[in-house]
Amino acid sequence: MSLPKQCCASGSLHTGTPTGTISKLHGLDVYIASPPSNQSPKGIVVILPDIFGWTLPNTRILADNFAAKGNFLVMLPDFMDGNVFPPDLIIDIKALDATGPFAWVTKAYHYLKLVWYGLPFLKKDKAHLVRPRVLKFFRGLQQSHPELPVGAAGYCWGGQWVVELCTKPLDDGPEEVKPFVVCGFTAHPSRLKLPKDIEAVTYPLSIAAAGIDQQIPLAKAKQIEDILKAKTAKTKDRGIEHEFVLYEGVHHGFAVRADENEGREKECGKQAEDQAIRWFTKWFEQAGEGDR
Repeated sequence: MSLPKQCCASGSLHTGTPTGTISKLHGLDVYIASPPSNQSPKGIVVILPDIFGWTLPNTRILADNFAAKGNFLVMLPDFMDGNVFPPDLIIDIKALDATGPFAWVTKAYHYLKLVWYGLPFLKKDKAHLVRPRVLKFFRGLQQSHPELPVGAAGYCWGGQWVVELCTKPLDDGPEEVKPFVVCGFTAHPSRLKLPKDIEAVTYPLSIAAAGIDQQIPLAKAKQIEDILKAKTAKTKDRGIEHEFVLYEGVHHGFAVRADENEGREKECGKQAEDQAIRWFTKWFEQAGEGDR
């Protein structure tokens, strides 16, 4: 059993004060960001966060940005059932990069702290425990919001679930069952089984990959890009496309927690945000045309 890699904790891209509300929906606590009051939502974006979970201010402000810029109804549920890394571990994991003659002393302290939190996290973070929460929530949205298309945005931990949601079939049932999402977006996803998971993707998927990423090194990134390009070539005539963007020179986590003092990472974090908004806008509009 190994700890989550350093890729999951650094930076401060989305800063400020969250402006959304907290509610209970389909059995889960949910942070909800609504579009401007004079705008009807184009669709629903459900965010599946990184290991810092649904309470991290960075992720909540990202939800606010999606709502304001894209006119989306954005939901950030507690899919992890409270099993998250506390925010101060961002500092501890970043400290593992420290250099100097006495760095090993502080590194030992920070590493032990990560073990203390990491092992219980992994014990509870099992697919057979998480998947039912994800399925129940998205199934519930189909019943409570049938008039709106739904998309999923996943970051690090949440990326694997977005890939699953974009795969048919995800759930037991008839082949003609309505998919839970019309499209998915993920930035620096983790724990993917490659190439199997990407080869199984069926619904439109956009990926924002980091150029420096232990989870997806460049060779695997190229493999993902090639698979998605080949899929698009085969399905574009049927109205299904995929997208892969590699942000060179930035670290895993840049789309949520890029250090605002690092100009390149901050810029790419904003570009990934724009990438997601464009992607959801495109497929929500297409879904709306299909309903006419």
